[in-house]
Amino acid sequence: MIIAVIPARKGSVGIKNKNLQKINEISLIDRSIKFAKESNFFDKIIVTTDYDKSLFDSKNVIVRNRPKELTTNESTMVDVLEDIIEYYNINKDDKIILLQPTSPFRDNTILNDFISRLSYYDSAITVKELDINYELIFDKLNNEELIGKNIDSKKTNRQYNTKKYIPNGNLFGVKVKSFLKYKSFYGGKIFYKEQFGQYNVDINNENDLILAKFMEVNLWI
Repeated sequence: MIIAVIPARKGSVGIKNKNLQKINEISLIDRSIKFAKESNFFDKIIVTTDYDKSLFDSKNVIVRNRPKELTTNESTMVDVLEDIIEYYNINKDDKIILLQPTSPFRDNTILNDFISRLSYYDSAITVKELDINYELIFDKLNNEELIGKNIDSKKTNRQYNTKKYIPNGNLFGVKVKSFLKYKSFYGGKIFYKEQFGQYNVDINNENDLILAKFMEVNLWI
């Protein structure tokens, strides 16, 4: 069974009611629900939230009213998924795709690829290249001095360094048995897909939201 999980907590630091903010008249939470429904890949779509279900499209989806302890800033995605797996008695052979509302742009083809890759990999994540020279990252010794280190002069140029990647928040996929074993999306064999442009938009503040709205308009021109 393939299960979509859409996490949407009320509390947010950067933008009030972030998951209800709209792009092209559709809220972020409804964009994820719409994507999940229109993909036709999912046996179940579960929204885990502390919002009233009247505030989003709850038709033909399962709504998990989050326990209060999972609505705080300290609650983690691991906690949330463990709650879903336990509450709905999800089978260890099932696969979960996490669709975070803060990623408003997604590709159905990549979703299809992720689902097929989970037959072999423990998890699958979309990533973006880390756009910094990690050789030039320093720890501080005190409030005015950095800890010195010897650096090969060539490594001050990024092209001589191995590329590094971080999750961009767009898509996460995992086998349930692997998630329960590693308590994360990052254990075992990990498939990755590098993304660019609008797929790397992750809405955490007002500037991100403005950028997403600009991209939405220009994608349809």
